[in-house]
Amino acid sequence: MGKRERKDEMLLLMALCGEMPADWVGYAAGSDSYGAALLTRLKKDGFVKLRSNDGLRGYLLRAKGKRYLLEKYQDDVQNYLSGSVSTNHVKSEPEKRLRLHRMGMVWITCHAAGIRIFQSEKAELFPTLHPSPSSKGTKKGRNGASYYGTTEWKLETDQEIKGARACGILAADSVYIVYNTMDSLMKWTQKTERNLRNRISLRLQKSRKGDLGGAILFGGSMEVMGRLIASDGGIKENLFRLDDTYENVYYVPFAREAALQLYLLSDCEGQKKLNSFLSTVLSTARKDPYGLEAGRDENGKPIYFCYLLELWKLKRIWSQKAWEGGRIFCFTYQAKALRDMFPEPFSIEAIRPEKVYQYLGWDRKREEQQYGTDLQNRQ
Repeated sequence: MGKRERKDEMLLLMALCGEMPADWVGYAAGSDSYGAALLTRLKKDGFVKLRSNDGLRGYLLRAKGKRYLLEKYQDDVQNYLSGSVSTNHVKSEPEKRLRLHRMGMVWITCHAAGIRIFQSEKAELFPTLHPSPSSKGTKKGRNGASYYGTTEWKLETDQEIKGARACGILAADSVYIVYNTMDSLMKWTQKTERNLRNRISLRLQKSRKGDLGGAILFGGSMEVMGRLIASDGGIKENLFRLDDTYENVYYVPFAREAALQLYLLSDCEGQKKLNSFLSTVLSTARKDPYGLEAGRDENGKPIYFCYLLELWKLKRIWSQKAWEGGRIFCFTYQAKALRDMFPEPFSIEAIRPEKVYQYLGWDRKREEQQYGTDLQNRQ
């Protein structure tokens, strides 16, 4: 498929979102000014409308916009604009709209990062379960990464995972179940999420012969990460807390720079190469592959590579090694939150993302598609 017009990109994203959060339009379009101009044009042409009530503002497709997409991009939107699915008939209840907003943020973030989201551009996740004429073989996005919304892999028989909070699945070298906790602790039912994990793991074994790499939690800012790690589930014990559902839980803030985390999570070779470079500061390397430390420096200080923001690892360092301290390597946009979490005797050593792109030979402008608005500045 050739390059689409920006107008069509925006309409396609709205189809996947159901209701696109109004304050994310600039990120979806590439800039706030262009997004505002584009929405003015689309509203004038009768393709979209704004819904603003109950403290939520979002853009929805009108009938004209749906017809246009179904005629031009049927393979990409038929699952979202057909029948009684929530993205085709957007309810007015605030909680249902908020769920669409939460999922929409992930769609937009993945698209801006160059991860394939449209069905005509990616392989089927579970081809034996969801055969589709729109599948294009094995096409994938950056580092083999493709993102799949819940309508692409949930079945009518999946009653045990009906209440799961997952937004979708990111599939690349590893496969992750994706959540969005936004700016607060999301609701969490351990039994339901564990059922989801088990079901996806089984389908991966049958369809892809791979293993589940864990979960990715998106959130509104780096400050949310500390709340997730410290959470005990709340008074009613119905909010997120680290439990045995996932062995690995990665936190990714909604910030443009954090696209680098998604690329590294999607690319095992990229991780190995970066770790190999960082290991030049080690005097002695860790022998235990499952330990917290990467090794020790020439002064005997433990060194930790924490740039992926794996929550279990951070919690264990904080609880088990607080007395000893150590050197924690992270990215610049992560540094402040980690300094708050790990005061002296820890030291935080921040790596500039652009240096990582340069070292790994990745084209940053191409990877991020020049989507230049940092969401943190608008939240």
